[in-house]
Amino acid sequence: MTQTLVRMGTFLLGLLGFRGLELLSPDHPPTVPLRPRWIANLSLGALNGVIVSAVCASCFVLAAPGVIPWPLAPLRAFSLGPWLRIPLEVAFLDLLVYLLHRSYHAVPFLWRFHAVHHSDLDLDVSSASRFHAGEVIVSSAAKVLVVVVIGISPAGLVAFEAVMLACAQLQHANIRLPQRLDTLLWRTLVPPAMHRIHHTPTRQDTDSNYGTILTAWDALFGTLRRRPGEPIARFGVEGLRPQPLGVLVLAALPFRRVEPPRMP
Repeated sequence: MTQTLVRMGTFLLGLLGFRGLELLSPDHPPTVPLRPRWIANLSLGALNGVIVSAVCASCFVLAAPGVIPWPLAPLRAFSLGPWLRIPLEVAFLDLLVYLLHRSYHAVPFLWRFHAVHHSDLDLDVSSASRFHAGEVIVSSAAKVLVVVVIGISPAGLVAFEAVMLACAQLQHANIRLPQRLDTLLWRTLVPPAMHRIHHTPTRQDTDSNYGTILTAWDALFGTLRRRPGEPIARFGVEGLRPQPLGVLVLAALPFRRVEPPRMP
């Protein structure tokens, strides 16, 4: 129950807060009508919220002390205080999400599901909810495995879910940040300008900037890409343009052929 309430609270605060900032300081004008996009994105988000809540409940049980004995939970072997352990767990799970994200682009079968996210023809805070249930299930199964094998604590799991959700909403938000803040975030947390590059229809851009929370993983693994001074005017997947897609079409999308983004 705790993790569900934290997720719901984080989601609603982020949705309302970042939407307010989008109205006050947008990065770009809407590229397509907002209403059909938001209906599709939030409908997918509601379904995925049920799935994630169920999986998180399982993770929460598995993460309880004594359920998984060491050596299957090596983190339990170290006496780390919560102020050190929780940030380490969040960083480790963020690395897992980075690697999963790269696999969704590299493996054609997984790309079919991930293309639902990239098919959005604009980018705003609602885009953070636009994922196919199949992708959510795969990511959740990987998370359960890591909780069991590594020994993520319940507090670390709840903290990660909240931070990841807030960061996902931030990076998709259609907001223009002050230059100094944007520069700082490029060195620490993924800013919207960095993730917009990832959502262009060009393969060179799409195969970069995979991070969700930390920019360190893209910097470390050589996938960080900048386009200074270049406005991002197009989003989506070329083969799925030009109309916004409805919920039923998006649900069936993985079962039709979806080409990866083109090379420049």
